Amino acid sequence: MNRTPVDLSSQPRAVTLPNDFGKPLSLTASLVAEDIHFSTGSGVLTVEKLYRTPEGRVGYGIIAASSESRERRAYSIDDQGETLVADNGAYSVELPVADLCELLCMALQAEDALKTVGEHAQCCAAVNHDA
Repeated sequence: MNRTPVDLSSQPRAVTLPNDFGKPLSLTASLVAEDIHFSTGSGVLTVEKLYRTPEGRVGYGIIAASSESRERRAYSIDDQGETLVADNGAYSVELPVADLCELLCMALQAEDALKTVGEHAQCCAAVNHDA
């Protein structure tokens, strides 16, 4: 189930995204999108929420749970012009925007990418890429 909130002009509110791998992420933001997905193959329920602050900072929270386990992760991305600051609650990394696409492509091409990405991504040629 994908859901984009009907009223995107809603007032920002205090939000704390839980994080089992670092500090919880607290921000004052509006919900801009959420997704709930259940995999019948793995038995994992995944809930994702995306928030945006009035200043443009993005907060992303994901919870994946099965009958045996639960993982909660939180991330923030702050656009600072020529760089982005990404924070996972344990580490903060400053990335030049020009290098970000290359880094993401390398991560998706890793040998275990399909296992890591799971059912939420499909690898295919870009529409402007000649086959």
